[in-house]
Parts: sequence; structure tokens; C-alpha cells
Amino acid sequence: MRSDLQGLFSDPSLERHFTGHSGAITQLRFSPDGSQIASSSSDASVILWNLKQAARCIRFGSHATAVNGVAWSPKGNLVASAGHDRTVKIWEPKVRGVSGEFVAHSKPVRSVDFDPTGHQLLTASDDKAVKLWRVARRQFITTFAQQRNWVRSAKFSPNGKLVATASDDKALRIYDVASGECVRTFTEERAAPKQVAWHPWGNMVAVALGCNRIKIFDVGASQLLQLYVVHSAPVNDVAFHPSGHFLLSGSDDHTIRILDLLEGRPIYTLTGHTDAVNAVTFSRDGDKFATGGNDRQLLVWQSNLHTYDATQFETKSALASSSCDTSAATSSKQSLCSGTSKSNDLSIRIDPRQSVAYQTLDQDFQVLDVSLESASDSCSCAAQLEEISKLLKLLEERVRRLEGIYSL
Repeated sequence: MRSDLQGLFSDPSLERHFTGHSGAITQLRFSPDGSQIASSSSDASVILWNLKQAARCIRFGSHATAVNGVAWSPKGNLVASAGHDRTVKIWEPKVRGVSGEFVAHSKPVRSVDFDPTGHQLLTASDDKAVKLWRVARRQFITTFAQQRNWVRSAKFSPNGKLVATASDDKALRIYDVASGECVRTFTEERAAPKQVAWHPWGNMVAVALGCNRIKIFDVGASQLLQLYVVHSAPVNDVAFHPSGHFLLSGSDDHTIRILDLLEGRPIYTLTGHTDAVNAVTFSRDGDKFATGGNDRQLLVWQSNLHTYDATQFETKSALASSSCDTSAATSSKQSLCSGTSKSNDLSIRIDPRQSVAYQTLDQDFQVLDVSLESASDSCSCAAQLEEISKLLKLLEERVRRLEGIYSL
């Protein structure tokens, strides 16, 4: 590290660089323990990337067409995927896991999300409906149906009591799960919302908009809290840091932004992708984040946001800017610059393409292709399998008793 940067907070840095999909990455999610990342793709597959044992990743190719979304259950024992083929698949994230499949909607499914208990699943579709399901039996519970166009995303609030939906009718809606009523509606005149994310505290929602903007709403007060115009093209995804102090965004402009929500300003502009960034996500502890998009690259970053000090930002931004004017990045370090074409943007620009992590592309891992065989209706999930196993053991015991009787 340069001597004039010593004592200042650490910047995000690229940790791993993966390729494996043959189509665009549509969504990313860390497993609850942070050891794996699930990526869905337009190549009709989901890949589970093992961050601890990169030599063994698993590709599930059981959808007929593009996979638009993916989600982990809170315990990490199940993964759900949303297909353009109108199906939702729920499966165990291992080579010989059990899977269940059901046709959830009459048109492509765009989004899946587990509730905090893992017992319920939320799906959103181009058929304008958002549906609530019971995971264990794939049982339909209710529909949230006030949308008038395609629904791009639907997410449970952190406590599971509310649902936020983003629709092509240019509205963000908040539903009460218990009553099924729409309790808040936020409309946007410029463009439709493309993705929605709940703040960890559960009282705010961030929306990625097709008009290059990011908005954060106070759900309780029903008002706009913050507006950011930090991208030059549609924003595709947003994610809150677990602390609630930072927001991550990805855009068609090929960049990732990190926003300091307490100060209300962009602090980092991350490059490295060569096409639209469709998906961004934080690990549960916030130590890492991942990004992916149309270039089929998965970039895994060390966030270092726990070291961030807002009082040092302007000093570090100025030093980063001066370093760009006087020298080029070496092959062993990522490029560090400040500022963009907008004069009021002092964000620190990080280009990892000269870093060792970027150039050391993880290509030597083994991807195990698994075509999941759908189980019968009576064994569509692990809990039901356990129940059947108990019944079989009971039956075997009765057979042994009968054999003992007849042998007498």
C-alpha cells in the first residue's frame, strides 16, 4: 500500500473471478453460511459455486429454458429456481439431492423468495400475479394480484409480514401477508422498477429503476427518502449491506456502485464487467459481495466496508484522484482512481482488471453436471422423504413380526 494511504480505510478488492455459464447471469445469491454462491442464467442452468473448494462446483440444468431467479432457504438446505418455462423447482443443493417441480404460473416466472421461516415461497410472473406457496407440499396459499403488467420481482420483508413487488406497470406495491391487502403503492412516471430490496431494518425499500435511478422509500411513512442518479443506463439490481449503511447496485452501464446511505453519496465505482451487470448480492455477514451479468463473469469481492470511515472519504478520494494523474496501476494491484464524468461525483473508481485475482481466472475447477430427476408427488421435499422413510421402517418391523408368527 502507498505510504500516503496508510491509516485510511480499506477499499473493496476482487477476491475470485469465475466463468462457467454459457449465457448471461440473471441472479446471484450467497448461501446462508457464505460458503457457496448460487447463480441463475439464461443458459437454462443454476450453478452452485463452492468458494472453499473451487475444484467442485455443481451445475443443475433441469429447466427447459432460461432461469430468471434463484433463492436459498434460510437454513441453506433447499434452493428454489424460477424458470422462463413457467416452472419453479425446489431442490437440495447437492449432487444426489431430491427435487420437486411445479408449474407455478401461466407465463414465465421472474422471481422466487423464501420467507424467514423457510416454510413459504413467493413467486412472481409475467402473468401479472404474485403467488404464495407452502414449500412442503407445493401447496398454493394465496395470490397478490393488483399488478397490471409483468411482475419483475417480489420479496419478503425481513420479518416475513410484508411483501414488496416491482411491476412493469411502473409501481412498487407493499402487501400485508396476513390480510393479503395492498397497504402501500409507490408509482414512478419515468420507467418501471426492475428489482426491489428490503432494508435490513424492514422499514425501507430500495428500487432499481429503468430510468437510471435508484429510489429508497420509507414504507411506514409512505414517502421517498433518497434518490440517486449515479448510473448512465438502467439499473438492474440493488442490495443492502447487512449493516443497512450501504447499498450496492448494478447497471447496464457495466458498472457497480456502492452508496453511503448515511452521507447520501456514492463512494465507489467498480468496473471489471464488459457488459450489463444484472445481479449484485452481499453475503449475510457483509464481508463479501458478488456481481454478474451479460458477460457471463462472476466476480467475488472482499467488501472491506467494516473499515469504512466517512470522515476520511474526501481525503482518500483526493489521493486516489492524484494517483491516477501520476501513475498507472501495476500488474499486481487493482487500479485505484477517483471521479467520473460527473464533476460532483467523488467516488473512488476501482478497476480490478490488472489485479492478480482477475488475471488468475478460476478455470481449473470441476463443474459437475446434474440433471435433477423430479421426485413423485409424495416425495417432493426432504421432510416428506423422512416421513416415508419412517413409514417404511415401521412396515419392515411389522413384516418381521409377521414372519416370526408364521415361523412358529
